[in-house]
Amino acid sequence: MSPVIGILFCGFEENRQFVTTAYIEAISYAGAVPLIIPYPGKNTCSTKYFHLCDGFLFCGGGDITPLLFGENLMTEKGTTDWKTDIFHIRFMQQALSFKLPVLGICRGMQILNLALGGTIYQDLSLRPEKSLNHMQLSLDRSDICHQLSISNGSLLCKICGNTLDVNSFHHQCINTLGDTLKATAIAPDGVIEAVESSVFPFAAGVQWHPECMYHFSEPMKNLFLLFVRASKKERHIF
Repeated sequence: MSPVIGILFCGFEENRQFVTTAYIEAISYAGAVPLIIPYPGKNTCSTKYFHLCDGFLFCGGGDITPLLFGENLMTEKGTTDWKTDIFHIRFMQQALSFKLPVLGICRGMQILNLALGGTIYQDLSLRPEKSLNHMQLSLDRSDICHQLSISNGSLLCKICGNTLDVNSFHHQCINTLGDTLKATAIAPDGVIEAVESSVFPFAAGVQWHPECMYHFSEPMKNLFLLFVRASKKERHIF
């Protein structure tokens, strides 16, 4: 039986909630059934999803409200939405408490980090080190932006090797790592590009957008396949 992967809504556009098609296609390609999880408003029903789903994908999206990691606003870039941030962080914490596999992409990786007590930089310009431009200017989101160095022994290393070319669409990044998380990939400027936790069955995040590259990149395909395989293995019975 194919595992069911809950895909958290990316955000709001006027009075609509959305998930970018590429995430749905990548999960489907990897052999899972995608289930889009919307913001439920006041009538929260999130607990039911932990009975329905075998793993959860946290997608890219807007910036995260700085007050949620103990800071005041220090940049004019990006937009935030309090209700989306709170819902995503709490949902991530619940998924981890159920020990269900989670994969965070871009903003989703930062949600994973915050859910485990870490912090992020509101903007790359606030890092003490000089940063690359991580918001690439190419017309095609699948184009390569920079290379990563990947840690030996990590899950990512097993499917990608020690280096990987990736795309890049972010201006925020991890500052301090959350509990149990280890940095497993680094950009040339030292920005953390991937994290993993050995405490949970599968808890990983990547800063780039593999859903835009899986159709031609074997490592990106393998990342989704590994996540779906972990979700199938952790199929739960309540």
